Amino acid sequence: MSVLLKFVAGILAALLLAALAAIAWQRHQTADLSSRLASAQADTIAALFDASVAKVDVKIITQYVDRVRVVHDTTQVIQREIPTYVTPSTDRAFPLPVGFVRVHDAAATGVLPGPAGDTDAAASDVTASHAADVIAANYGTCLEIREQLNAILDRVEATAASPGASP
Repeated sequence: MSVLLKFVAGILAALLLAALAAIAWQRHQTADLSSRLASAQADTIAALFDASVAKVDVKIITQYVDRVRVVHDTTQVIQREIPTYVTPSTDRAFPLPVGFVRVHDAAATGVLPGPAGDTDAAASDVTASHAADVIAANYGTCLEIREQLNAILDRVEATAASPGASP
């Protein structure tokens, strides 16, 4: 081979190596940019999801607080009205038996009352108006808990309905 051909072949080989190096560098840069773009898109989607979840949370919490406030206020009004419906003369005329108090207390604590006895028929010192007040307060608490559970269910349903949420 002539010197000129060897020189041209050497230049072509050098150019080929340079081109291969440029292609490899370009592929590396493209992969790096693709990776950073995918990461940025994932971060954006996560931020949008977090923002939408936060909006849902604020809405659900606001509704929950409003519903509980209504239940609480209604319970207080009912308790204030007890003397209208269960008057002191009613308290005197209809004493609650000890058995009623025992059953009520057992139901409130979830513990079975002891065996019934003769004293269960005797009048207790708990008046009907006091029992009505306790019962109204207990129902108010139950209704507040119901609203709390409904809010939790609303939150779970909203999360499940959100795009990208996992089941």
